[in-house]
Amino acid sequence: MRFILSGSSLRKLLLAGLFGAFAAGELHGQTAADSARIYYRRGHREVDIRFRENGSELERFIGCVREVYETGRLEGVEIRSYASPDGTDRLNETLSRRRADSLASYIARRAGIPGELIRARGEGVAWELLRGMVASSDMHCRDEVLDILDNTPLWIFDGAGRIVDGRKKRLMDLRGGVPYNYMAEHFFPGLRTGFSAVIRLESGPDVPAESLSAAVPTAAACADGREADPAAGTGCASRSEAAAVPSREIPDTSSPGGPSDASRSGAAESPSSEMETSRTDPAVRKETTVAEREPLHRLAVKTNLLYDAVLMPSLEVEYRIDDRWSVNLEGDVAWWKNDGRHRYYQLATVSPEGRYWFGTRKPWHGHYVGVFGGFSWYDLENGARGYRGEAETVGLSYGYMFPVGRSLSFEAGIGIGYMHSEYEEYLPIDGHYVYQQTSRMNYFGPLKLKFALVWRLWNTDGKKGGVR
Repeated sequence: MRFILSGSSLRKLLLAGLFGAFAAGELHGQTAADSARIYYRRGHREVDIRFRENGSELERFIGCVREVYETGRLEGVEIRSYASPDGTDRLNETLSRRRADSLASYIARRAGIPGELIRARGEGVAWELLRGMVASSDMHCRDEVLDILDNTPLWIFDGAGRIVDGRKKRLMDLRGGVPYNYMAEHFFPGLRTGFSAVIRLESGPDVPAESLSAAVPTAAACADGREADPAAGTGCASRSEAAAVPSREIPDTSSPGGPSDASRSGAAESPSSEMETSRTDPAVRKETTVAEREPLHRLAVKTNLLYDAVLMPSLEVEYRIDDRWSVNLEGDVAWWKNDGRHRYYQLATVSPEGRYWFGTRKPWHGHYVGVFGGFSWYDLENGARGYRGEAETVGLSYGYMFPVGRSLSFEAGIGIGYMHSEYEEYLPIDGHYVYQQTSRMNYFGPLKLKFALVWRLWNTDGKKGGVR
């Protein structure tokens, strides 16, 4: 039997947990061909290949999945996903489950394998992983934190069945919350993770179930932060950045009338507008093969509500090239006139723009900076002297877009730059418009102000197989 591991010692613990469960009689004659661990942004379920090392990790892992599948030896892919203790309990159960679904969908699409070969499950808050991180650290009040993690139930109930205390509350109250804040900064990001392993069908006689568990290095063997080494007896090789996470069980010591341990795991990662608050009983974790995905919109159509309010209807179209780059085309037109009163309000503008997105929580949700240019025609008169001409603009923009619905967003932005204009001045005399002079203007300052309603469309992930 061949067993290959890659990644940190935390991955080894996760792999041991996976196969420890399967070794109870579910798998025979199989080995783990490869494994991968990815991370999620706080409160997010999407697989973000630009976050940390997710892109290279998934590229390597999916290559292995595809290779094993093409040889006809792939029995399946196992996925487990987790959340950190931030937020509410119910949302974290939902979030970890949807993270597993999202990763399953991503692997199925990119590797080109049937969805029924993937078994995905959300595990809720990764309390045991947190316990291991604390145990292997030199953080302040480490022993007190471990005592709470080891001996405090997730929820403590009074005689009437009401929650009066719990593990998270005691952690937050410990020493004024200093240890908890330290963990939130240094440990919680590592708990927002998804783990997957390829199960390769091995030819020949059945492999005893206990061999699968024995093939995984123990937490103690890698407690010094070393990698698995198939050639060594202990299965470890040096890797300084690996974090040791001992495996242990935290017993369910809740009262008989309280919710199950699965429904009480932690308390909730982060309030995110994208998160769906499913009311399915979180104590029942269903293994899924098809992920429920959010739309991956490639196009956005907008109107600037500020310009609309001053009777200059606007229309913009933005195309999303990838997660960081997009192009935008803006058009504004006001074409009003009253000859009898010599009032003209006529202005037309076309402005292309290139944008770079940063600090994004997901596509179409985050900050951007841009470079724009523009050309305008205008004729402005208010009963006396009038101005008719053309203008060219160039400048920089900054904005922020945030969703308010599944396909709707708001966008706020400002543009600052340089404008050059050449125009003719005229006066209305005896029913005629008499030319006075030609003037020029050079201006530097604010050129755009935006609060736009955005309609996102063209879901490229809605077709079978998604976008490749």
